[in-house]
Amino acid sequence: MRLETAHGVFEVRAVLAGRVEPVDGRYHCDGRIAPDERVAALVRTGLREARLDGLAVKLTEVDPWGGVLVRGTRP
Repeated sequence: MRLETAHGVFEVRAVLAGRVEPVDGRYHCDGRIAPDERVAALVRTGLREARLDGLAVKLTEVDPWGGVLVRGTRP
């Protein structure tokens, strides 16, 4: 998948699970980017906003294995 950030573009592996929330009618997803030290380092320095294959995502935290947890929504 293509991760676009303010600090560059990265090819990453990610697993996402999504659903349409009936309350707001929007597509929501949660998932994990496989361990990638470049991406994890950016998150550790405060990067939170990105696009993953065109989907706006929040990079929430780095897990103990170096993966990055993500949460996204699409209008």
